[in-house]
Amino acid sequence: MGWADGTLCTIFCAMTSGLVCTVVGSPVDVLKTRLMNLPPGESAVKMVTGMVANEGVKGFYKGFTANFLRLGGWNVAMFLTFEQVKKVFA
Repeated sequence: MGWADGTLCTIFCAMTSGLVCTVVGSPVDVLKTRLMNLPPGESAVKMVTGMVANEGVKGFYKGFTANFLRLGGWNVAMFLTFEQVKKVFA
């Protein structure tokens, strides 16, 4: 017993995929951005420990909503387009 294959199922799966990508990728993206903005000579370990001490784990998820909307929206557009193209060539 599951959902019928259709637009609603595709949108739900695409948004869920965007959520998982954001949960996994957001901390890496935040760390990359902060490492790129480090002043020359400053330690990356000091930056990460300071980040955890000052902001906690939430600091790794700054910009989460914007990232989720970007990835979720992209996934919806891509998967809906993919399903339509698949129907044309099937």
